[in-house]
Formats: sequence, C-alpha cells, structure tokens
Amino acid sequence: MVSSELDFKEAFSQDGLSIENINTFKKQVYTTKENHEKLEEELKELRSSIKNADDAEAKENKLILGICLWIAGEQKEAIEILTELKSRKIACYFLGKCHQELKDYEKAIDYFERSKQADTKEFEILIDIAETQRMSGDFQGALKSIEKLSKAYDGEANLHYQWAHCLDDLGEYEDALTHYNRVLEISPSHPDTLFRLAYDFDLSGEDEKALEYYEKCIEEVPVYTNAMINLGIIYEDNGEYEKAISCYEAILQSYPNHEIAKLYLKDARAGINMHYDDDKVKKEDIEIEVLNIPISDFELSVRSKNCLERMNIKTLADLTQVSELELLSYKNFGETSLTEITKILNKKGLRLGQAVDETKHTDIFIDADTGGDNDNMSKPVSEMELSEHCRKAVEKIGIETTGELASKTEAELWEQNGFTQADIDEIKDQLDKLGLELYSGNNKG
Repeated sequence: MVSSELDFKEAFSQDGLSIENINTFKKQVYTTKENHEKLEEELKELRSSIKNADDAEAKENKLILGICLWIAGEQKEAIEILTELKSRKIACYFLGKCHQELKDYEKAIDYFERSKQADTKEFEILIDIAETQRMSGDFQGALKSIEKLSKAYDGEANLHYQWAHCLDDLGEYEDALTHYNRVLEISPSHPDTLFRLAYDFDLSGEDEKALEYYEKCIEEVPVYTNAMINLGIIYEDNGEYEKAISCYEAILQSYPNHEIAKLYLKDARAGINMHYDDDKVKKEDIEIEVLNIPISDFELSVRSKNCLERMNIKTLADLTQVSELELLSYKNFGETSLTEITKILNKKGLRLGQAVDETKHTDIFIDADTGGDNDNMSKPVSEMELSEHCRKAVEKIGIETTGELASKTEAELWEQNGFTQADIDEIKDQLDKLGLELYSGNNKG
C-alpha cells in the first residue's frame, strides 16, 4: 500500500535520490488531489530557487525540477531542463522516461542505455529498455531482452508482465496468460496485469470477468486511470450511471486536469438525466394505461354499473374526476355502491376526486400523493396498532387497507358515525409511522 503522505525531502535527498524512491513518490503524488496541488506549489518554488541559487545548488534543484516536471506530465519542459544535466546517469534515466512517454523510442532507449548503473537495481532500467522495444513494435527484440533477464530475475513480477504483454501483442494469448498468472503469483495486486486481463476479457465480451478484474485493479492506490475509464464505460453500458460517475470523479480527484475523465463525466451525468427521464415516461405510460381501464372490466353490481353508465363514467380516469358527494347525490347510488367503487380504485392506487381541477394525469396516484410505498398502501387495517373503538369505527365504513384509509380526508371521517377526534388523531399517528397521511383534499403535484 502506497502512503498518501508526501515527503519531498525523503524522495529528493542526496542519500534517497533513487529510481525506486522517485517512483514511489510519483505514486504518492497521485493518491490525492491535495498532493497534486502540493506538487504544483513545489514546482513554483523550484523554478524560483533556480534563479537565485549558486551553480551547485541550481544544478541540484534543476535535477529535482526536471524529475518533478516528468511526474507532473510536463515531459517537454522536463526534457529541456534535464538535457542540461545529461552527464548525470539519473537525469539520463528520466530523459529516457520522458522520451518513451512522448513515443520517441529510439532516444528513450539511448538514454536508458546511458543511465545504466544509475541505481543499484539495474533491473528497472533493463526492463524499461525491453518495454520501450515492445512499445515501438519490436516484439522480437523485446522478447530477446526479456529472455536474457529471465535467468537472473525470474522472481520479478515486471519481467513476467512485459513478457506476457509481448506475447499478448503477438496474439499468443495462452502463453501470455501463463505469464500473467505468474505475475499474480508473485504480486497478486499487480495493477498492470489486472488491467490487461480485464481489458482482454472486455474485448472478448466476457463482461462479468472484465468487471471483476477492473474492480480489483482500482482497489490499488493511486487510481489506475485506464481501468477506471473502462470500468466507467461498462457501468454506463449496464445503465449504472451513478457508479460510472463515481469512477470518473475518482480520476479527477487525483488527476484534476484529466480531459477524458472530464468528458466522460459530463456524458455520464447527461446519461443519468436521460435514464431518469425514460423512467418517468415509462411510469406515466403505465399510469395512463391504468387510468384508461374500462369500468366494464370490473365485477360491479348491476346497480353500480347502471348508475355509472347513466353518469357517462366509462373508465377509471372518469372516476378520478368525480367526488364521493357527486356520486352519492346521484339517484340510486348509495353507500354500498360507493364502497364497491372505492375498493376498486384503491386496488389500482387511485381515489375518487383526486384528478379534479387537474389538466394532466401525472402524479395523481396515491403513492405519489401520500409519499407511501406500495407495500404499506396494501397493508391490512387489522395489522395497524389501533384501539378497539377506532378499529371498529374503521371496519364499520368498510375500509380494509391502509391505502383505503389514506384515501379519506379528515372531514370525511368526521362525517361518519362513531368517529371521535381521538380516533382520527390515532389514525393520523399510525399512518405517519407508515410514511402515509390522510388525503388533504387537494392534489399535491
């Protein structure tokens, strides 16, 4: 695990100035946005110190500045600074890294060759040469270099990673997999290997395995940007926009100027809005479909059917346009018919009169108005913690579910025989525990 604490003095002290320490320092820089900002501040101070220092101190600070510019991704400026110091082997090494990243492979190999013995671990330089050969397309040259190293460095994870990558590029996938597995035996969390395996699974359409390896890869610190980008894309393809956004935001925490992450984040945020819009449209389509159900589809008494026909009420939508009082005021339409109609509407998440004065059908369903979920709406009244007097009063008016109860206004309950203020307060309290409330008499939109 890489420490997130940034220590310039330790990384760039005369005793500690080594390829290994600087690579560790680079990882620390990209663990947090704050560390990246600290590097930017250090670059300003180094530029200033070069102008005011004597020759010896200026040269040392130029070396540190050149290396820090490489860490910051400013390869061209780093080359300008480090070229003045190419008599120093460690400067040659980082010149090699800069040219490699700028795809000037011939110069990169030249500088790596000059840098040999710049560090006690010469393996790092030799494997960088093999990597540069591979990156330039000289796969056979890279394989020869790797095979020469294999006797002395068989236990090095990076040796087998470069070996596997070469074979992978040559299309020798089974042999490549053997070396990728060898890497994971040596270093189970080797991020480059986890990424390559994930990438290969991704290309072959094995999404589940690709996800597994990408997710393992991003557990490492600092953020493995390519893994995060690809993982975000898979999440987007699966419609998991929140997870995709988290991937791109994680990259920008460590690499605030990462243009691809910025672009993909913008697209993912647009995608999530489109996704929610699609869900809303689907919900509205379902609501309209329910509202358009004909009354004739339900088993109603002959009296109720005749009354509704004479009132020209043909669909559930028509029922949401009339109030209880309007129905009861119609000849031959009594309490029994009202109870019958109310139960049908409640089962569909609707109530009488709830669309009055509304010009649209959106958000008129009970769960939208009361804030309750469907499970609570269908809960039997018998399961509510009501007093005996309150329960009997509720049962007396034919209410069987919490949804039916929530469809009543306080005034409507008051009008029923047997209800007291204490009963109504008790009902309101119990509904509140379920995330419900008595109908206010107006749509809440």
